[in-house]
Amino acid sequence: MLVEFKIFYYDEGWTARATDHGIVTQGETIGELVDNIIEATELYFEDEIGPEEQITINVTTEPVPDFILELDEIDAEPLTQQLELTFKVDRNVKATGC
Repeated sequence: MLVEFKIFYYDEGWTARATDHGIVTQGETIGELVDNIIEATELYFEDEIGPEEQITINVTTEPVPDFILELDEIDAEPLTQQLELTFKVDRNVKATGC
């Protein structure tokens, strides 16, 4: 199974949202965000994924969404660094690789 996330940096933290599923999580650092993405994805699909199946997670950066900027009525600095990660979640051993 493939789950794609878009992430952005805003207000001193990272936010991730799945593009095709109702998964949203945050982290103060990229490492914390990745850990939270893995945990949130495992919990979201825990009843749907068998013990031998893997979840592949693809993460790419995006600018801060307009709806957030409109709510705060400010201009965020554009994201200058692009990041793309792909990793697999193995539910049997709880190990990941980036």
